[in-house]
Amino acid sequence: MKYMAIAFCALAGMSMAPASAATITNGFTFAVASGCGDTSAGNHFHSSTGGDFGNPAGRAEVGSFGGADCEEVRGLSEYDLAGLGAAASAFVTFDVDLLGGLFPGDNDFLYTGMIDIFAYQGNNAEDVSDYQAASTGFVGSFSTAGLSIGDTLSFDITTIFNTAIAAMDNSLGIMLRIADAPNGGAITFLDFRLTTDDQSSAVPIPAAALMFPLGIAALRMARKKKAA
Repeated sequence: MKYMAIAFCALAGMSMAPASAATITNGFTFAVASGCGDTSAGNHFHSSTGGDFGNPAGRAEVGSFGGADCEEVRGLSEYDLAGLGAAASAFVTFDVDLLGGLFPGDNDFLYTGMIDIFAYQGNNAEDVSDYQAASTGFVGSFSTAGLSIGDTLSFDITTIFNTAIAAMDNSLGIMLRIADAPNGGAITFLDFRLTTDDQSSAVPIPAAALMFPLGIAALRMARKKKAA
C-alpha cells in the first residue's frame, strides 16, 4: 500500500497542482478574406473593429468558402511589444469560439483539416494586406478534429518573441491559415494572448505515471503465484 500511496500522490500532484500562469500581453485580433477567384491576396475583412458591414470584432475566422475558386479567410492577431522585454518562455494562446464561420450560410460548418500558424511583423493595426504578410517564422500546425467550443490552444513562440524583442520590433503578428486544400467550412477563435506558459486545455498525464501503479500490482500478483 505504501507504493500505491506514493503513486497516487504523484498522480494527484500532476493533475491538481495549481499552474503558475501569467499573460504577457493581449492580442488585437481580426480576420481577412480573399476575393473569389484569387486567394493569394486579401480583399476584405470578416472581423474588424467597428463591425463594418456587420462584421464582429475580435474574432479570428479561418477557412475557405466556395471551393478552390472562391474565398479563403485567415485569422490574424497582433501584439504591441512596447515596453516588453525578453521572456524565459512565451506562448501564443487562444480559445475555440465557433465550430464554423462568422456568418450563416455556406460557412456555418466546421472546416476539417490542418491549420498552420505563422508569425509576421505587425504594426498594431488592421490591414487587409496582413492576409499576405511575409512569414518571419513558422510556429506550428494543428488539426481541427476533436476540437470543442471553449478549448484552449497554446503554442511555444519563445524564440520568435525574443527575436522580435531583440530587433526592437513594435509589433508581432500571428497568422492562422488553412494548411490543406480548400474544402469549405471554417472555424473561429478568440481571446488571443501571449502567455508565459502552455495553457492547452487537454494535457494528458504521462503514460509512465499511469503505468506505475499497474506495474506494482502486477509484481505483487507474480509474487503471490510464485509463493503458491
